[in-house]
Amino acid sequence: MYYPSSQITTGLYTNGGELTLEGSPTNYTGYYYQTSDGRYFSNKNPNDKPTNELFPVNKRSNSTSSMFEQPITRNNNYYLIKGIYSVLPYPENYAPSPPKQVAPLPTEEDYQLGEFKRYFAYKFSSYETTEIDQTQYTQFQAKDPSVQTDLFTSTEIIWLLKGNREKVNKTNSNLVKINEKNDNLPYFSKYFQDRYDKYFQYGSNENIYSDGKEIKSKKTGKPYVGYYHIHPTKGLMVGRQHTMEAHDYLEFTPTGSILNPLAPTTQSGSYNEPTKTITNTFGGY
Repeated sequence: MYYPSSQITTGLYTNGGELTLEGSPTNYTGYYYQTSDGRYFSNKNPNDKPTNELFPVNKRSNSTSSMFEQPITRNNNYYLIKGIYSVLPYPENYAPSPPKQVAPLPTEEDYQLGEFKRYFAYKFSSYETTEIDQTQYTQFQAKDPSVQTDLFTSTEIIWLLKGNREKVNKTNSNLVKINEKNDNLPYFSKYFQDRYDKYFQYGSNENIYSDGKEIKSKKTGKPYVGYYHIHPTKGLMVGRQHTMEAHDYLEFTPTGSILNPLAPTTQSGSYNEPTKTITNTFGGY
């Protein structure tokens, strides 16, 4: 049977007296690993061959296996038994897991929508925040015994991805602070390190870079080097995005000649067929 790595605890060790090979009276001593359904196998992990299934001593009797005769004390995510770390069989005495950190990536559909959900597990005892995925979030919300619901609480945030960058940054910051206050999560906002525009994406006509070869300032006529955007009615303008603050107009630098003028394009402006007088208009007008 195949087990994903998340369902296998590797590198466990027994000094003998707990496990035995099937049909053998000899106790097993050495490394072993355990699966989430309570099965035991020889060697540190499934990649070590050969691997044989192991069974608790006195498995067929009505008495408890010698693995569990002594009192069990909890230590982080494992149980301390006879001086070694081990994991008890699932589901009766399964050691719940802490949240696993993930790095979410918005999908193309998320960017089309302009937002996506981010999920977090928060530890009250240390004010620590771990970013998790939706599956883990659902487990914590449902008080699933396989995760450490006694140590962590979970929360979600709708995270903006597009729009005016300054507004997106401010909105995401406000959403974090609202969660911090409403869910009573001290220092939750520190997790974000003021990066409230993380995952932000500019529009197709924004954040365009000019090396000065094709774009010039409409005011001075000098080549423009830097970022610009294309306003739907005002044409080329300085800056990565359009803002309410004053910023200069730009235009494409004319190329070609009177005898061989360039054909008009969607971004180069209009072009009038020359007669005695040639008139070229460039820019976003």
